[in-house]
Amino acid sequence: MPSYPYLDKINFPEDLRNLKETDLPAVCQDVREYIIDTLSDVGGHFASNLGVVELTVALHYVFQTPKDKIIWDVGHQTYPHKILTGRKKELPTVRKWLGLSGFPKREESEYDLYNTGHAGTSISQALGEACARDLMGENYKVAAVIGDASIATGMALEAMNHGGHIKPNMLVILNDNYMSISKNVGSISNYLNRIISSQVYNKGKTAFYGFLKWIPLIGPALQALAHNMETSFKHFMMRPGGLFEDLGFTYFGPIDGHDVNRVVQMLQNLSKIQGPILLHVLTQKGKGYKPAEADPIKYHGVTPFNKESGKMASADANKIGLSKIVGKTLIDLTNMDKRIAVITPAMIEGSGLRDYQETYPNHTFDVGIAEQHSVAFAGAMTNGGAIPFMCIYSTFLTRAMDQLVEDVSLMNLPVRFVIDRAGIVGPDGETHQGLSDLGYLAGLPNMDIMVPSSAQDIIDSLHFMKDYTEHPIAIRFPKDNGDLRELKFESPNQVNKGKARLVSEGKDLLILSLGFMLPIAKQVAEILKSKGITTTVIDLFWLRPYDSDLVHKCIESTQKFVILDESYLHAGASGYLLNEIPNHLIGKFLKTFALPLEPIHHGERNQILEHYRLTASQIADDLLQSLQK
Repeated sequence: MPSYPYLDKINFPEDLRNLKETDLPAVCQDVREYIIDTLSDVGGHFASNLGVVELTVALHYVFQTPKDKIIWDVGHQTYPHKILTGRKKELPTVRKWLGLSGFPKREESEYDLYNTGHAGTSISQALGEACARDLMGENYKVAAVIGDASIATGMALEAMNHGGHIKPNMLVILNDNYMSISKNVGSISNYLNRIISSQVYNKGKTAFYGFLKWIPLIGPALQALAHNMETSFKHFMMRPGGLFEDLGFTYFGPIDGHDVNRVVQMLQNLSKIQGPILLHVLTQKGKGYKPAEADPIKYHGVTPFNKESGKMASADANKIGLSKIVGKTLIDLTNMDKRIAVITPAMIEGSGLRDYQETYPNHTFDVGIAEQHSVAFAGAMTNGGAIPFMCIYSTFLTRAMDQLVEDVSLMNLPVRFVIDRAGIVGPDGETHQGLSDLGYLAGLPNMDIMVPSSAQDIIDSLHFMKDYTEHPIAIRFPKDNGDLRELKFESPNQVNKGKARLVSEGKDLLILSLGFMLPIAKQVAEILKSKGITTTVIDLFWLRPYDSDLVHKCIESTQKFVILDESYLHAGASGYLLNEIPNHLIGKFLKTFALPLEPIHHGERNQILEHYRLTASQIADDLLQSLQK
């Protein structure tokens, strides 16, 4: 068992604050080694956490946490924070069933203020904390730690605009590592890069203040003059931080985020300054582990790997992720039709679009972490004659609900929505579960919905969607794999609009199965057959338009029917389906097997299904009890 001389003595931040400042580099080394040792065994978010070790140590050393508030944006860089706040021994359970969350989680610790899984929220929350503090007459510090990709979100800029107007004491730390998960895009990213490269400004500012310090009798008047001179100088030169200062924040930086003593000194100095402050800190994802420094995208999230070589376990060569199937199919479609455009909100890697981007860079629109913009943008592209495929995670599509309604569905603009990570997402947990999309999509006018139940279905659906112009249309699928040996990319199957698929026939029970619940539905049918109960299974490949002819005919010819839906019970397909079924058949409805309306925690899909009694054997047991009453 490795030993960590300094970290072994630290369980909570007060233990850290009892150390000398000269000990902090050694503490950082221990924290970094502990992360590498632990995650090489269990996997998890990796490069982002190595990049914030020094910043995290400095924050907890200077701030009197938990009284002082530190709010983390996104949250996948909080492993060092968890290590220093009483959860060191639990890190090997991270992202496991009943283990630590990979994100901040209020239920875990008083040091985690918010359950954070989406970008751009921290400045709003820090501003809210600061205003509540002032309203209640309390006295504590508030800091938000936000990345260079997240600060470009509309929500973050809205919060800065508000904070700069009302000017409470608060600190925003811009953790600038040049990328989020993929490389950053957009004008703000370019702006930050110009600040970093502006050595002329930084050298000029140093010389300027070197001159000022020799002027005698510096009083209020001269301080005001100095401020005016500095402002004029910034305007004359490049104005690093000018955007943030125009929003009302006092800008400092950039500074080296891996010099822990420098960060500590800066935080101590800034605590004496009034008003909203932005500190620009430069860090490197993967810092301290050479393979992750060289390829931070690959090492953003890791499976167990060899610590010495950095090599992760090789995947089955015959398996291909459903996201990559989308990327490959879109390349094939664009080869045929150059009107196609592919849009994603900062998820080139996650949505399987890296090869597409490299093949068709001019057809790829990575809009950054800007889900609202992405949907309105896609709608407008249809009006210009393009064929936009909007590739987005289910959990992120909820951020664009207004645009989905106002800027697409009400105007009946034929955007093709490709909704990844639908259903149970596993280790990322409650903030990333894709359990609501079917409910709100089915509640929108003009929205057609396909629910593939196999990897081949996804290929077939994308080919169908290319030429579909009647309505906006969506497909949704989980984080899963397909078998390359079974896929037909060059000769997809024909898709018949509005047609469900009859999988098996029986007289006792009908199962209406949605998406990747189909294998479970088939297993349930086999178990019931062994008990003398025959079952009809329908694969609702099309949810809307709905195949009323097939479904109603099968309900009439069976005793009872149930629905299997990998969604929240009250936000899935049931409400839509039960309102489409005639009243004289509704009496045959038994129940919907779905997830309860509560946060669904992290763990493997099979563990979550078992916990909520949604495995084939558990569903069959429940049905046997109901049918035999």
